[in-house]
Amino acid sequence: MNKKIDFKGFTIKDLFFFDKMLTPSCITIVYWIALLLIGISAFSMILGSFAAFTYSFTMGLVAFFTGIVTLVVGFISTRIGFELICVLFNINQNIQKLANEKTNSEKQEECSDTDAIN
Repeated sequence: MNKKIDFKGFTIKDLFFFDKMLTPSCITIVYWIALLLIGISAFSMILGSFAAFTYSFTMGLVAFFTGIVTLVVGFISTRIGFELICVLFNINQNIQKLANEKTNSEKQEECSDTDAIN
């Protein structure tokens, strides 16, 4: 998916019909927004754990490590999820290429058959 974000050629029709895929163009933006939200929530958990230390040391310690685990596991699982989405779109692109090649070869065979008849 080494593709720059390019919305050229998209029309209003493309938003309502699925002839062109919009997701591969904006998946990088959505990925960075997801990482930002995970980071904010994890750091807020870590900062909130310092307030919890005043009530109970154990509760503060658990909240602190929960924030760290949320940060690490959140980043890794988000990356894996978005990579799976990219793989699905790559499979779709390759299937479309194969279908286009097959239709082009069928058209060439039809042309050669009509030339052979004449």
